[in-house]
Amino acid sequence: MRGTLTKTFKHPITNVCVAGTGAGSGFVLTRVHVGYRRANAGNSRDKDCDELDNCALLISRFLDGEKRDLSRIPISLEGFTHFRKRVTHAARRIPWGTTVSYARLAAMAGCPRAVRPAAMVMRNNPFPLVVPCHRVIRSDGTIGGFGGKTSGRQVALKRKLLRAEGIAV
Repeated sequence: MRGTLTKTFKHPITNVCVAGTGAGSGFVLTRVHVGYRRANAGNSRDKDCDELDNCALLISRFLDGEKRDLSRIPISLEGFTHFRKRVTHAARRIPWGTTVSYARLAAMAGCPRAVRPAAMVMRNNPFPLVVPCHRVIRSDGTIGGFGGKTSGRQVALKRKLLRAEGIAV
């Protein structure tokens, strides 16, 4: 296993930084930052890693509005509780172009009464886009928060992401 590899890139919707470890079949994504302020003018990475480049390309195409299945990108769930893993796996099953409520997500994870804890898992999601927390909305149909914020740039980004998937908000 190699150390952490990173790649940052600018996109018209948002800047992104992806981080991962390993190579070949041992590669896993360890973090995705959206709204990353320090993205440079072009692309950068600290070392060559085809898997990391492929993740960044898939995410970029997803941001371009292409229907992309990011659920096959391996992610590191090291340190996650059993509940957090269940909610994360459930969120990865939300199809492109659809939304679910936080209550529905909790039910999908097998814990229908754990709506607030499921919402907290999404709030602290280290893999936005790859684990599509932007597709989780409130039961009343409003979009709720994104990245731990309930207004401002982050919520505007969530709105953009949903619109890019053809979801009216």
